[in-house]
Amino acid sequence: MIFPWICVMMTVVSLLAFLVWVRSWYFRLELAKKELEQQVEDLSRRLEYSNGLKQKITMMIAHDLQSPLHFLNVLSDHVARFATNNQLPEVKAGTEEIKKATGNIHAFVKEVNLWARSQHENFQPAQHSFSFNELVGELQEFFEDMVLLNKNVLVVDCPEDVFVYTNRDILKAILRNLIDNANKHTRGGEVRLVFTSTENGPVLTVTDNGNGMLASELQKIRRRLSNPVVNAPVEPNSRLGYQLIADFAHTLGFTMSVKSSKGVGTTVSIGGLVLHSPFVSRLHSTEVIGICQPD
Repeated sequence: MIFPWICVMMTVVSLLAFLVWVRSWYFRLELAKKELEQQVEDLSRRLEYSNGLKQKITMMIAHDLQSPLHFLNVLSDHVARFATNNQLPEVKAGTEEIKKATGNIHAFVKEVNLWARSQHENFQPAQHSFSFNELVGELQEFFEDMVLLNKNVLVVDCPEDVFVYTNRDILKAILRNLIDNANKHTRGGEVRLVFTSTENGPVLTVTDNGNGMLASELQKIRRRLSNPVVNAPVEPNSRLGYQLIADFAHTLGFTMSVKSSKGVGTTVSIGGLVLHSPFVSRLHSTEVIGICQPD
């Protein structure tokens, strides 16, 4: 009588052990499944991010390189014709213009590199204190010929000895794009870069009295500025330049606002800048941006 009960007990114990093993095996499979699903989700997100980044870079290059490359092509034809006719002064002037144009393209390519790096979620730009007036001087020199070509005037209103604490390259890229947009959409007018101290901190304003925007265009830009996220998709049928500016501003923690009226002009204001002593130049992060290094 005891032996059958022992057999029954052993069978029950074996069944229980088997059920425990099956349950453990099931949980291991379920855990492995969740890990695989998470890996697939991460890979899909990275692929979507990569595709979005490639799309924005492609649009950026097509948007900003067409005009200077066309200008170089035309200029090269003129220089070749001048050289054939032994018009040496014209050849010299033409080569100087080619040098300026290629320099502008080189600066743009470095800016694309900076923007692409800034789109990574863990990107922390190096920051330091620098003279805002020196940066403005570089922008004035950069746009000297461009504003004259459109019969515009670039006016700068900024107090002396202003030092700001941020990433110099990204701030310069923001202002370069804003001034470039203003100059492109203005003829025989004025583009103003103004530095103002307010109770809420310093504010930079880029203003023009050019074509302005339609209400629908302005609405798209404001919607983009009100929802700043890393690697936001390209807004269709909108001004690409402002979308890139919004990405840069978000990277530095700046706030931006845009006002515009068709036929009146556009005003873009930037807040969130930090003034800083010129004698302190420590980096805000360990990452050093190398876009200014020789290629």
